[in-house]
Amino acid sequence: MENETGKKLLELVKKRCYITATIYDEEISSLINACILDCIETGVHKDVFNQNKDGSYDNLVVNCITNYVKAHRGNDRSDTNQYLKMYESIRNKLSLLKDYNTGGSNE
Repeated sequence: MENETGKKLLELVKKRCYITATIYDEEISSLINACILDCIETGVHKDVFNQNKDGSYDNLVVNCITNYVKAHRGNDRSDTNQYLKMYESIRNKLSLLKDYNTGGSNE
């Protein structure tokens, strides 16, 4: 996630996670990439993770990624299951919705 698009998504997710420090950028970028890969493997089309024509991101997609990051980062694991359930719920919804799924192919 080296490009400007990746940086914009990183900043958006950090903002939603209330993270201002850059020290966690590598960890968060790795989690974002892991989330995207998991979603694609579940049937979500890879293109839904791209910016819209106006430079924004789909809110449902960003919520999915944010919950994944919140579930997997940090040392306080008291709310991991809550965020993981929310992530899985959104991911599964994305994989079933016509505008988000692959229709049988990720190509």
